[in-house]
Amino acid sequence: MDCADIAVIVLAAGLGTRFGADKLAVPLDDLPVGLHIARTVSALEFGWRLAVCSVGSPLAQPYREYGFTVIDNANPQKGQAHSLHLAIKAAEQTEARAVLVTLADMPFVTEALLRRISSGSTLTASYNGQHAMPPVLFPRGYWAELLNMKGDAGGRALLHGAEKIDGSATELRDIDVPDDLVRPESA
Repeated sequence: MDCADIAVIVLAAGLGTRFGADKLAVPLDDLPVGLHIARTVSALEFGWRLAVCSVGSPLAQPYREYGFTVIDNANPQKGQAHSLHLAIKAAEQTEARAVLVTLADMPFVTEALLRRISSGSTLTASYNGQHAMPPVLFPRGYWAELLNMKGDAGGRALLHGAEKIDGSATELRDIDVPDDLVRPESA
C-alpha cells in the first residue's frame, strides 16, 4: 500500500500508571518520549496523521507542529481501545484505505520498520519473534472490528492472522518504567 493511502495513528493518551508519571513528557535524548514517534512518522508521506492525546496534554501542540490532527481523549482510563475508537472514527471521515497504529511509548521504532509495515496489503503487524504487536497496519475492512474492542488490549485480538514483519528488540521496545529510558546501545 502507498503511504498516501494510509492514516497513521499515534496513541498517546495512556495514564502511565506503571511509570508513576506522564512518561510521554519525560525527556529521552533531545525530545520527550512521546514525540520520538511523531518525528519518525513525519519523515513519511502518510495521507493523514492523527494523534490521540489526553485532554490538556503538553504534547498536543508539538504533535500539531509535526502535522498531526490531535484528537482529545477525555476518558483515557477507559483503556487503549477507547483511544483507538476515537482515532478510527476520525479516520472514517477520510478516504484512507488503512490505518497504521503506533504507540507513543515506543520511541525506538524506525522509519524503515514503518515503511515495511506500510507496504503490506493486508493486516500487517510488527513481530518480535514471539508476538505480533504495534505498529500495525489495519486495512479499512478491519475498522468495524476495532470499534468493538474493549479495555487496554486495543486491536490485539485481531493480530493472530496478521502478516508479520520482523522488528528488532530495540525497535519494538516500549517505555513502561523509568529504567526503560536507558537507550539501548544498538538504537
